[in-house]
This record gives sequence, structure tokens and C-alpha cells, in this order.
Amino acid sequence: MSSSTHDRPAGSPATGAPGHPDGAAGDQPLPRITQKQARRINAPVQGMIISMAVLLLLVLPFVWLQPPPDAQPYRPDVDVAQEASFVADSAPFPPVVPELEEGWTANYARWNAGAAEGVPFWEIGYVTPQTRFIGVVQTSLSNPTWLAQQAETIPATATTQAGGVEWDVHVRAESSDQDALTVYTGEVDGSTVVLRGDAPGAEFDRLAAAVVEDLSDTTDPRPAEQP
Repeated sequence: MSSSTHDRPAGSPATGAPGHPDGAAGDQPLPRITQKQARRINAPVQGMIISMAVLLLLVLPFVWLQPPPDAQPYRPDVDVAQEASFVADSAPFPPVVPELEEGWTANYARWNAGAAEGVPFWEIGYVTPQTRFIGVVQTSLSNPTWLAQQAETIPATATTQAGGVEWDVHVRAESSDQDALTVYTGEVDGSTVVLRGDAPGAEFDRLAAAVVEDLSDTTDPRPAEQP
């Protein structure tokens, strides 16, 4: 009995094989794209590239013109006396200007009108000789709520004498979620003064004494209001 494939040359595809018409398996023409079709396909890509180039040309000048980031958020070695002179006329008390030796530098000195708390105050920030920080806050319109906020509700645990004035000392120990903080609060010649920071006690005492010395020597140059 003869096979139906007996006369088929070796290597020839089987007649009627799926996907291969008789005698035409290797002769199918490849699809061709015309130039017009190619332009239509490439047009969105080219448009996107052009748009990105235009956007870069618009953005880059703004980037180049931006000033470099300021590594220090506050100006170093601020002239506290000069800043105090600017606010002296508007402050209801003479702004303190502590006189300190070399090694102490002020990195800010500013007036806060107290719009939120209703208590206007003068504040200075000092970097100490041991590169620690102590802030000075002064007002003549203190109230218990404001004072508690300035001390971060840390209770007073001791008192100390500095510059002939008794200061309440509030201390918070360092913990996993809070930094250590020391706060001095005291009354000096009609002003409530708050010192707060992370410096050692000796530097707090030095600044407190300088505050007392300056306020004791300062008189308000404005005439008293007539009743």
C-alpha cells in the first residue's frame, strides 16, 4: 500500500498544513509602510520631543537665576543694638541689649507684635561660647498663660540668683522624643524675661546677669503719659 506522501520531495511542506497554503509558505510578502504612514507614526514622538525642549528652555533660566540655598536660617552676628533702635519707638518697654564678651554671637534680634497671643515681645537668639543656644524673650505685658507657653509648661524645679535677681529654673531632661531644655524666667525692672535653650547653667547665669545689668541701666526716654 503506497503512502500519499511517497512522491513528495524531502523538506517540502505538507500540502494543506495549517497556516501554509499550498506552495506559498515562504513566499508571503512582508508588510510595507509608506513614507506618509511613517510620518504619521513618528509625528507624536517628534511633537513630544519638541514640547519637552521648549519646556526646558523656559524652565532653565529660572533655575539658573535662583540664589543658592542659605545654609544658615539666621544672619550670623546680628547687631542687636541696631535692631533694638529700630523697634524702640514701638515697644512699650526699652528692648534689652545685653553686653557680652567675645564668643557670644547673636543670630537674630526681632520684634514680635504678638498678634496671636496678645503679648508683644522682643527676642534675641545667642550662640554661646560653647556653641550652644540661648534665646532671650522680653515683654512688659506678660500673663500666666503666655509665660507657661514660653516655658513649654515645664514646672519650675529650682531658683537661682543671677545679676542680683532671683530666677525660676525649669529643666526638661532629654528623652527619645524631646530634646533637653532649660528655661530661666524672672522679673527685671518691669519686664518679664525668659531665657531658654540647651546651654550649660554657667552660660545661662552669664546671660541672665548681662540682661539684668542692661535693664538696670536703661531708662525709658519717652515722657510719661499724663493722666
